[in-house]
Amino acid sequence: MLKIIQIETEKHKSHIQDLFWEYFNDTKLIFSHEFGINLDVNTFFEQYMIQINEFLPPSGRLLLGQYEAKVAGCACLRKIGEDVGEIKRMYVKPEFRRKGIGRSLLEAIINEAAYIGYSRIRLDSAPFAKEAQTLYRAFGFQDIEPYLEKTEIPLEYRANWIFMELVLK
Repeated sequence: MLKIIQIETEKHKSHIQDLFWEYFNDTKLIFSHEFGINLDVNTFFEQYMIQINEFLPPSGRLLLGQYEAKVAGCACLRKIGEDVGEIKRMYVKPEFRRKGIGRSLLEAIINEAAYIGYSRIRLDSAPFAKEAQTLYRAFGFQDIEPYLEKTEIPLEYRANWIFMELVLK
């Protein structure tokens, strides 16, 4: 059974740290293989841990997915504009994929964005993340032109990235 919780305790935060570390290491392998880029995982990890407060209430959310009492994935939301939120670090551990966890995390983070009062949610997706893009489109996300997002994506790769937006009702 899946349980989605808002990060509140230090133990929850340690799970997020573990998920971010795994996410960046997985991403490093793909970037190396797909683009010939050697990412410095330590730098990315440290940068995100410094920025973690951006994902906390009232304007952000850090959601943790637990499947059968095991940490399975996460989804994060932060404010990037007056009424615009951005989804970051949607990640499900490989051994928990194809169980509907990503779908449940995405639905929960969209509901949280609506609750906060955002009128739009944006996200960026690596070109190789085809399954994630299919999921986002199933929820109504539409492709948009690149938006400024704290320049996490190097400028030379932005043209290949996928930028999406969901208008909330």
